Amino acid sequence: MIWQIFLIILTIILLKIWIDLIRGEAIFVPLPKNTIRKMLREAKVSSEDLVFDLGCGDGRVLIIATKEFGARAVGIEKSWILSKISEWKIKKEGVENKAKIIKGDFFKQDLRRATVIFVYLSKKINKKLEPKLKKELKKGTRIVSASHEFKSFKLVKKFKTGHFYSYLYVV
Repeated sequence: MIWQIFLIILTIILLKIWIDLIRGEAIFVPLPKNTIRKMLREAKVSSEDLVFDLGCGDGRVLIIATKEFGARAVGIEKSWILSKISEWKIKKEGVENKAKIIKGDFFKQDLRRATVIFVYLSKKINKKLEPKLKKELKKGTRIVSASHEFKSFKLVKKFKTGHFYSYLYVV
């Protein structure tokens, strides 16, 4: 009986992921920590920065940005489960005074305070996000994107991160 319930729950989760993939939505695929470190290094993240991770998943970018780079960080996550996991991990790592999670849609959040935007989304979402970033981000804000480009921003650097490329832009 327990196995049947487990299989039903697993099937529902996999179906949701499959539907998101078909619609071109970003799904939660955690980046390796070394990839995150390299992306934050390329963006020259420091203690002066406020890093926004759009679709922060399990919060690993926030934890690395705060603990290893001294930055403050805000993660925005639509999934209730992932936002709770992020909150728990941030507390467990002792960085709740430097990192916070906003449970919600990043398209509906104010991004103007960010000095660095970190994303690992999809081509479709990056394209949809471009007008919002152009409207809200201050001159000098850095955008670092894993795997997918922002076509309307001037590329500063393309660099290899594991099995794909990441992209750095400065507004």
